[in-house]
Amino acid sequence: MSKPKILKEIEEVILSRSPARVEKVFSKIDAGAVAPEAILGAMTAGMEKARRKLKEGECSIPEFLLCIDAFRQGVGHLKDTSADVHRKEEAVVIGVVEGDVHDMGKNIVAGVLEAAGYRVVDLGKDVPRDKFLESLKETKASLLALSTMMSTPLENMRDVIEWVRRLHPEVKILVGGAPLDERLAKAIGADGYAEGAADVPGEAERVLAQRERPVEIPVVAR
Repeated sequence: MSKPKILKEIEEVILSRSPARVEKVFSKIDAGAVAPEAILGAMTAGMEKARRKLKEGECSIPEFLLCIDAFRQGVGHLKDTSADVHRKEEAVVIGVVEGDVHDMGKNIVAGVLEAAGYRVVDLGKDVPRDKFLESLKETKASLLALSTMMSTPLENMRDVIEWVRRLHPEVKILVGGAPLDERLAKAIGADGYAEGAADVPGEAERVLAQRERPVEIPVVAR
């Protein structure tokens, strides 16, 4: 099967909400023939279509949740069939900040990060500051991903970020959610911002690269 065709099928099978169809489509993929990044991109495109359908009233919440299940099923196949998705050592702690119980977007992002090869520690929703701090200490995570779909918990998000800066200055912080944009993310102290799930792997790599970049020592002429 040609690469464009299989990617189109992957995108469409996320919308099908059928575990049997997910299995059938992924069984057609030749290991190594299609880049994991391309497969992940097709899966994410399917989820973005599902989100638009939910917003426009063309998809119910139970149907949307089945799309998330299909996405996670695809992530499982991607992890099992691609050596590349196990290449990273970093752990990522992710959660929805205290004051918000909306976790659909966070669940998708957690799946995307897993597919990208990170060890994901998902703390769930309505997570208090101290739970984030405790998890960072226990896991030695390199990245903290914070989410909220509401504007009222933004102060809680800022508070988490401030405490992480004090206690775990080595950890990079990525934020996302409906009330945020790049300007606001920077204003509350985050290292990076992802507008959608498809942007998360690239943004995670960007902020982690900042941590890993060696300090340049100027050469003094003798």
